[in-house]
Amino acid sequence: MAKKTIYVLHKNGANSHYSGLKYLLEQEDINLKFREFSVFSKFFKSLKTLNFNLFKKQCINLGFLIKLLYSKNQKVVLGIAPFDHKLIRLLRVLKSHQIYYHTSWTCWDGTFQPKSKKNSPKVKKAWRDFLESNTKHIFCVSNTSKNEILKNYEFNANKISEVYHAVDAAFFDNSKTLIKEKLSFIYVGRLVKEKGIEELLDYFSKEKKSKLSILGSGKLENSVQMYSNKHKNISFYSYTNDKSKIAELISNHEYFVLNSKKSKKWEELFGLALIESMAQGTVPVSSNHTGPKEVVGTENGYLFNEGNLKTTLDNIIGQEKSIEELSQLVKKNAEFYKVENISKFWKPILN
Repeated sequence: MAKKTIYVLHKNGANSHYSGLKYLLEQEDINLKFREFSVFSKFFKSLKTLNFNLFKKQCINLGFLIKLLYSKNQKVVLGIAPFDHKLIRLLRVLKSHQIYYHTSWTCWDGTFQPKSKKNSPKVKKAWRDFLESNTKHIFCVSNTSKNEILKNYEFNANKISEVYHAVDAAFFDNSKTLIKEKLSFIYVGRLVKEKGIEELLDYFSKEKKSKLSILGSGKLENSVQMYSNKHKNISFYSYTNDKSKIAELISNHEYFVLNSKKSKKWEELFGLALIESMAQGTVPVSSNHTGPKEVVGTENGYLFNEGNLKTTLDNIIGQEKSIEELSQLVKKNAEFYKVENISKFWKPILN
């Protein structure tokens, strides 16, 4: 008898966001497979770039979507941006299946959304029907997301729950005892404007008592490299997928700084890197977007309003006190996000 399979169907999301689900299903001897619904645009891209692997992947995705049309009762976790009009077409494919929605979005009254175009009544109705009637369960990455959906839609509250992102086990490996460099800060992630990289570079280029390390890739990579070449207290590391190496680098630093900037279509909805740093006893310093507010709170580090980065860092650097006690606290609190703990929040998918 073939093993049961549960599918994650998303545009091009991060598979690592489902490590808790994967862990749970492994205990139940159930397969987890990932598929994408943005097929045709990637077909054209694969042909244009002669990328055979990308072409092959899209063939698999297209085959899966066709298979859904001629089957029933598959369990599918759908990850799609709020108010995306593509939902209407996807529901035609998924109409005979059990749909579980997974979202991190925290504003559900239509005033702030990742899709810039104003929603038509048809799209709004499709999303209301989807959330209220078509989903078997809704998994939210934060408590804020859960409460906002409940505030704007009508259904039994038992149908919605929180399921946080889990932290890779590599970040809990403390086999190497490393001494944290005094007044050292690190950022790991995308090197893009909305992450406040330019403001970080400007600050640390003038604040010579402290050190900034940046690990990542993105549009601002050349700018980061330029600052690194010019200023001895700024270091740049090219991005790596090796979680152990990332964890080791983070562990050398006292603080992790996340200077996220809200845009018309985005804000920091979780901040997984904050928890990864906490697991290494590195204290988070973050702008108070909806995600970081739940992770950092008032005890796990420092939260600041956008525009107050300089004041916050000035205070931290100026106090020059030991962070050992706070370091141990954030490390302890990060254990909540271990994969075996987060997997329990996915249990409604087994019903």
